[in-house]
Amino acid sequence: MYDDDDDDDDDDDDEGRPRPAKISERRDTIAGWIRDAGKKGLTAPQIHARLLDELDTELTIKTVQRDLNFLLKCKRAEPQKDPEHAAPRWQFVHNAEALTPVRSSDTKLSSADLKSARVALGIVMLYEQASHLLPLAALNDLREHYERSKLLLTRHAPHDGRWLGKLVTGTQHVQLHQAAIDPQILEQVQLALLGGYQLAVRYFASTRQEERNYELHPLGLSYQDSSIYLVCHSGNADQIRCLPLHRFRKVRPLESRLTKVPRDFQLRNHVQRILVEPEPIALKVRINDRLRQRLDESETPLTHDQIFTPLDDGWHLLECRIAYTQGLLWWILSHGATVEVLEPASLKAQVREVVRGMASLYLDEEADLTTSPRPNALQGRAT
Repeated sequence: MYDDDDDDDDDDDDEGRPRPAKISERRDTIAGWIRDAGKKGLTAPQIHARLLDELDTELTIKTVQRDLNFLLKCKRAEPQKDPEHAAPRWQFVHNAEALTPVRSSDTKLSSADLKSARVALGIVMLYEQASHLLPLAALNDLREHYERSKLLLTRHAPHDGRWLGKLVTGTQHVQLHQAAIDPQILEQVQLALLGGYQLAVRYFASTRQEERNYELHPLGLSYQDSSIYLVCHSGNADQIRCLPLHRFRKVRPLESRLTKVPRDFQLRNHVQRILVEPEPIALKVRINDRLRQRLDESETPLTHDQIFTPLDDGWHLLECRIAYTQGLLWWILSHGATVEVLEPASLKAQVREVVRGMASLYLDEEADLTTSPRPNALQGRAT
């Protein structure tokens, strides 16, 4: 192992930049060169020559050796013996847990490093909370920045680092486990979206319980609950489809065929929603006071144009325009006896049909229905 003396006498400040920042940048550059070299690796003399030729940086070979020893200590690079050369060849270490060792006690963070603590906090929180939205290749590229940012927060910016482990996301609804997607298929779909070309796919049609071949024009990805959907069309730009990626069996790129994007296409208009009726409806529902408070504009309103009217019996009339989706039906049913649908008649009829079907499963036909029923488990809840 090389001498770990960290007195870089040949490191002069350039352009007024702090010396620790310059050393850190140089070591990051060396680590990048080693990573790009792959299995061949690089020797210390090769790195020394490259620093001089490409960066015009005059350093002693001893300084380069100290840099390599630093990368070894934080598990970013490791030496491999080369029988043909006296100097070992340095190779990059993948999936390193720690990217930077603890700074010595006499090394202070620069003002720029302190300012970057909030940037680091943003990187960590976004990586942990939104990683499912990122392409796999981008996620892998961000891993190093995530680890470094987390280390900076926990060791050098403890005040901002207190945010780590303090935030979590969740839902009051039952959340299904994420569907299993072949990572190679996901990558091929992402590359087709970036390259703007078509895909030949083998797709499992669940309604027919059979596999079919399609040639698709990929337009975007829609992340919906526990599934990822490919927004696309199969030649008819007027018929946009949303196909779940976990039903793709095979994917073959058609790089010579460009995707035809429909005029005025907006991806946000194709979030996977199961529409019961194509146009928004004028919804009128009777809700209890507790749910009225929950849906107040200062809390979590159902829509931005909703109107409340007090009723004589202590309940409230809620009116708004809203998309008639399967999700709306589920939301109404989830509130049980706290919601009564008044209009439209089609939605009221559908709720009635579902409730009757549920009642047939749970009510004893021979029971005396004139007696007081048990309290509704959902009654009075506004969650």
